[in-house]
Amino acid sequence: MSASITIVHNSRFKFGWIALLLTAALMALMHFGLIFFLDNPALFIIAACFNLYAFIVILIPFRRGEKWAWFASWLLPIGLALPAALDPDVAFYFGIAGASVLGLVLTMQDFFPKK
Repeated sequence: MSASITIVHNSRFKFGWIALLLTAALMALMHFGLIFFLDNPALFIIAACFNLYAFIVILIPFRRGEKWAWFASWLLPIGLALPAALDPDVAFYFGIAGASVLGLVLTMQDFFPKK
């Protein structure tokens, strides 16, 4: 016997979810590409795996509405803001982290509805 659950999300959730999905996917692709073009690939292998993990969490359990995925997704903007705070050459990470925070804030009401 299979249980089928239909989850209906509003447009605010969809916009936030897509923003999170795009930021994780684009950062994973960028870090994966940097593995082959820069001298120190180990750092970018770690970053690519981190962003790939965030992408998978956002793609499946986050969309299902699992609360742990919402909390785990905060690793994405934190992980993007820390290198930007330490190195001014990657300050654009702040913008990407901001887009991730916006996505999380937009989806918060679906994870924690008011009673």
